[in-house]
Amino acid sequence: MRPRGRCISQGVSDVAGPKRGLPRADHCDTLEIVPPDHSRIAVEPPDLPELEPRQLDSAVQAGGLVLDGALVEHQGLEPVRADRIVVTESELRGVAIDADNAPGLRLSDVVLRACDLSNVDGREGSLRRVEIYGSRLVGFGLAGGAVQDLRVLDSSLVLASFASSKLRDVVFERVDLAGASFMEAQLETVVFIDCKLAGTDFRGVKMKGCAIRGTSLDGIIGVDCLQGVSMPWVDVLDSAAALAAALGITVEPN
Repeated sequence: MRPRGRCISQGVSDVAGPKRGLPRADHCDTLEIVPPDHSRIAVEPPDLPELEPRQLDSAVQAGGLVLDGALVEHQGLEPVRADRIVVTESELRGVAIDADNAPGLRLSDVVLRACDLSNVDGREGSLRRVEIYGSRLVGFGLAGGAVQDLRVLDSSLVLASFASSKLRDVVFERVDLAGASFMEAQLETVVFIDCKLAGTDFRGVKMKGCAIRGTSLDGIIGVDCLQGVSMPWVDVLDSAAALAAALGITVEPN
C-alpha cells in the first residue's frame, strides 16, 4: 500500500475571533471563539490505484454491488438495484443506486462524482476516505455507522440520517443538510462550511473540535447541544436569536 498523504481543509482556516470594538468572549457554555490555527482539519484523501474501467451492470451479482479498483461511468437513466454495497478503491461517475435496504454499506477509498444515492439505507455501514462531489444523497441513511475522512462538496444530503453514528475528520462544504439528523451522534473534527442547516437535528450530539462557518444557527434543532463548537464571530451575531431561544432568553422589544 502506498503511503497516504494528508490534505488540509483551507475552508476553515480563517475562522476569526471577535472584531475590534466588540466585547471579547473567549468562551461561553455553547460557543467557543478560537484563533484560526485551531480550526484547521486534516482529511485523508482516498488512496486510489490505477483504475480499470468497468461496466456497472457487471458489478452487480446476486443483488450485491461489489467494486474494487474500478472506474465506472454510467449514463443510464435507470438506477442500479442492490441490497448490498461494498465499494473499495474506486471512482464512480454519474452512477445512480437504488438500495432502500442495504445494511452494512461500505465505501472505502472511493470518489463519487455526480452520483445519486438518494434513499440508500446503509445503516450501520462505514465510509472511510471518501470524497463526494456534486451528488444527490437525499434521504441517505447511515444510522449507527462509522465515518472517517469524508469530504462532501456541492451536494445534497437533505433528510439524510447519521443518527447515533461516529464521525471523525469530516468536511461538509456547500452541502444542503436541511432536515438531516445527527441525533445522538459523536462528531470529532467535523466542519460545516456554507451549508444549509435549517431543520438539521443535533439533539443529543457530542462534539469535539467541530466548527460551523458561513451559516446561521437559525432553524437548527438542538442548538443547546452544540457545546464546544467553533464559529466565526459574524456568524455568532447572526445566530443571536437562535442562541437566545436555546438559552431561554426573552428578547424585549426596543
